[in-house]
Amino acid sequence: MSAAKDRVPGDPEAIRRLLRQPETRTVLAALSARDSAQVRSAAQAALDGDAAALEGLLRAISKDPKTRQAMEALDRATR
Repeated sequence: MSAAKDRVPGDPEAIRRLLRQPETRTVLAALSARDSAQVRSAAQAALDGDAAALEGLLRAISKDPKTRQAMEALDRATR
């Protein structure tokens, strides 16, 4: 995912490639292990402009070393 177009938000192909990454599956599995209502609520709050709940949720799942490594890899891949 090194091409500049891979980093363009909203690029459907870039999103598909990102979703196929094993790191994405790791993060999604960590989120799926949480209370789904909590995840939905945090995501909705973030969409409404309040990212605090989502940030807290991401901090919580990043306590697991494997999930933290996956999140860091995804962060690097999307820069």
